[in-house]
Amino acid sequence: KERKGDYLGKTVQVVPHVTDEIKQWIQSVSSVPVDGQTRPADVCVIELGGTVGDIESMPFIEALRQLSFSLGKDNFCLIHVSLVPVLGVVGEQKTKPTQHSVRELRALGLTPDLLACRSAQPLIGSAKEKLSQFCHVPVENILNIHDVPNIWHVPLILRNQKAHEAIIKQLNLSRSAGPPELRDWTLMAESYDNLSTSVKIALVGKYTNLSDSYLSVVKVGQESTFKHIKVSFLVTNITSHTRFIIVLNQACQ
Repeated sequence: KERKGDYLGKTVQVVPHVTDEIKQWIQSVSSVPVDGQTRPADVCVIELGGTVGDIESMPFIEALRQLSFSLGKDNFCLIHVSLVPVLGVVGEQKTKPTQHSVRELRALGLTPDLLACRSAQPLIGSAKEKLSQFCHVPVENILNIHDVPNIWHVPLILRNQKAHEAIIKQLNLSRSAGPPELRDWTLMAESYDNLSTSVKIALVGKYTNLSDSYLSVVKVGQESTFKHIKVSFLVTNITSHTRFIIVLNQACQ
């Protein structure tokens, strides 16, 4: 736009020019019809990754702040995802990281409507009450996404905590939205837990020592083997550099 002269020689700044572009992009995406319909979707989900306070995400947070103000409270629902760690020695669930991130977010002009707390074990009641008190979020709007046997259990635990009801209430969609239909999804999650056979796949890569490096490949393998041949997917990581050295040494001998 600047090269075409759309700004009429003005100095291009993060605010308002970059933030306006972000808002326009969000609003244009939200108006695109989906699922073969002729009208736009009822709800548009936008994920803002990163950590609150990172300089890279500042323009996006400011754009969302402006967007929440212009759309109104009934048309904007902010779900803040945060980690609730456990100290290895004490074993206590610590809420301070979430408290600090919410405080930082509120200082930037955004107040979470719901908290999605990641943890290894289910969140205890006292931790939820503490988060509610210091983060200004109702206890029923504090969702706990703890570790589960497979990822297909996540929608089920959110359903059990009535996450859909909190979102429907926040967005005032009670007339157009009903309870989620998760019967087939529940069957799929339970079937994966009960798989008795497995297939072992060797994954050769340069960064296999990092668990997230080939996560998308592993997830696709898990879903494909479960969907088509009903077996679990086991991965054996092989570092390509190490393997090359072994082959080279054998060739020299």
